[in-house]
Amino acid sequence: MKYVLVTGARGFVGASMIEYIIETTDWIIYYTPRPPKDNDRLERIDRRGRVFEWNGEHMNIILHIAGNASSLSCIENPKKSVEDNINETVKILEIAKNNAIEHFIYFSSVEVYGKDGMCYEDDTCIARNMYAATKHAAEQICRAYHSSYGVPCSIVRLNNTFGKFCQDERFPMIAIRKLRNKEKFTLYTKDGNIIGRRWTPIYDVAEMVCFIIEQPPGKTYNTTGDFMTNLQFIESIAQAIGIEKFEYELVEENICGRIGTQDAPPNLIRSLGWKPTKTFDERIKDFVESSSNLISF
Repeated sequence: MKYVLVTGARGFVGASMIEYIIETTDWIIYYTPRPPKDNDRLERIDRRGRVFEWNGEHMNIILHIAGNASSLSCIENPKKSVEDNINETVKILEIAKNNAIEHFIYFSSVEVYGKDGMCYEDDTCIARNMYAATKHAAEQICRAYHSSYGVPCSIVRLNNTFGKFCQDERFPMIAIRKLRNKEKFTLYTKDGNIIGRRWTPIYDVAEMVCFIIEQPPGKTYNTTGDFMTNLQFIESIAQAIGIEKFEYELVEENICGRIGTQDAPPNLIRSLGWKPTKTFDERIKDFVESSSNLISF
């Protein structure tokens, strides 16, 4: 039996982690208190009497997921990004330091690499926007707590994700709406090429994180999936819905600090033997089925 503290439990990634842990383990889960949100994801989970608000109980594991995950929001409000992504991380690390936990997992982003093209776990990171800067700063602080205070930290770097609790304003949900409404897509390009990422099912991320929890702490992992352009991602959703054709236009993106096509393969975790339990197409089908009843067309 393990006791897990999850920050950001009402968000997309946090709620997905909680649901996965409930479904696959006997662990007891706690979440940091925050005001309820509209469309509160915690209220959509069958907690099975195993999810509680944290009030200082001793934890074995901390999953620090909370933070500002919007690169555009961080670019627009740099001071707030420091508060959300750096200062809050220090607060949670202090809890970890004072509780002698087994493993602290910090949820970061592949944007910390700060470059287009291939990005490997041991590459040097050079931030190009405030989102990447604050996430990389928090990574470094985690490493400092690991070395100086013995907090057993590991870092996971996510890329584009999708799944059951995905926000309405994010690209995967927009894609489903536009496809069903037969609306035209605007796809952004960089130097004439359609922007791409490694699109990752959120439950694959959850599987990877639970695998990492059982590994020795102190490493950094790309927790990513298959690489594809945004057009290919839309095509995979269209196939799951049963739509053969859709319209789109290409527009060159011109936002200072934004990164174009980025490919960060999950080399380390694959080398340790992790494999997904479902195919990408199966995950897309699950996503479409779970999301369709939540979307107003």
